[in-house]
Amino acid sequence: MAMKNGIYRPRGTRFFWAQYRHAGETIRESTRCTRLRDATAFLAERRSASAQGRLVPDARKATYEDLKKLSADKATARGNRSRPRWKHLDDAFAGQLAVSITTARVLAYEAARLASGAARATVNQELAALRRAFNLAVEVGRLATRPVVKTPDPHNARQDFYTPRQVDAVYAALPAELRPVWSFLFFTGWRINEVLPLRWCENVDWKAGVVRLVPGTTKNREGRTFTFDVLPPLRRLLERQLAASESAASAWVFHRAGRRITYEVWNEARKRAVAAAGCPDRWTHDLRRVATRNLMRAGVATLVAMKLTGHRTQSQHLRYGIVDEQLLREGVAKLAAALDPTPSGQE
Repeated sequence: MAMKNGIYRPRGTRFFWAQYRHAGETIRESTRCTRLRDATAFLAERRSASAQGRLVPDARKATYEDLKKLSADKATARGNRSRPRWKHLDDAFAGQLAVSITTARVLAYEAARLASGAARATVNQELAALRRAFNLAVEVGRLATRPVVKTPDPHNARQDFYTPRQVDAVYAALPAELRPVWSFLFFTGWRINEVLPLRWCENVDWKAGVVRLVPGTTKNREGRTFTFDVLPPLRRLLERQLAASESAASAWVFHRAGRRITYEVWNEARKRAVAAAGCPDRWTHDLRRVATRNLMRAGVATLVAMKLTGHRTQSQHLRYGIVDEQLLREGVAKLAAALDPTPSGQE
């Protein structure tokens, strides 16, 4: 079919094609329209977008897999070792064009995941990964627009923590070489993926009496220190670990026969120990709440405690600082001391 005002239909195809100028180049692309009226409207929208500087000619070719690759490349460039949860997103969107993943489809995905029993926080993590991928695609010019992806407040955020008895029980159930990891987590409240990679030469400063996490190795990308010189149990733990590392010629603070303890090894052992301790629904991360609560109980200023545990915001820190009945009792006792003697007329 002959071209008419930039619209034509190649021989042997059912779709009309559009031809137009953009950024000094001639662009030809399928309108995916079988009616001339619709194809003409498509071309008009393309010309308008080009004039406004918001046209991305290849946007219709970008796929869900392209978005995932952009996200992975970005994470690698930033040195981010954690990776988003793509499994359920893959089940819903794999092999599809990015432009077909609309706001309505994202909402449908969210509803289906929640209906299947997935936790609100888990679904939020998946949606956040998808949103970051779309934002990056727009940023680098692969897409012109993105769907609206919201992550509502997770009202079902985990509130679990280990009781003192459970802390001791899990410690006793762990293999001997993994117990120091558990104790270190209890004292510091650090994340397990921050603790297992610790090395003597890079992270432990005996002269200053601190364990350091260098910037870029933590979740919030900030450096962090934890003083062990003024916490005798932690210092003794590190001294025992140093002696064991020297015997095994290991550079790792925590190791098994000189070899670094991997997360997989730790997690399997932790699961068995937690079950043996009678608290099968507890995670490693729940020990982070214990450390935060201990800092609160000790009266450590919130901003100082946040620096020690690595919480970026005060709201996040307070969410981790679960208040149990004992803390409430101690709070009322402090109130009683502050009101003694009781003001007249208040009895």
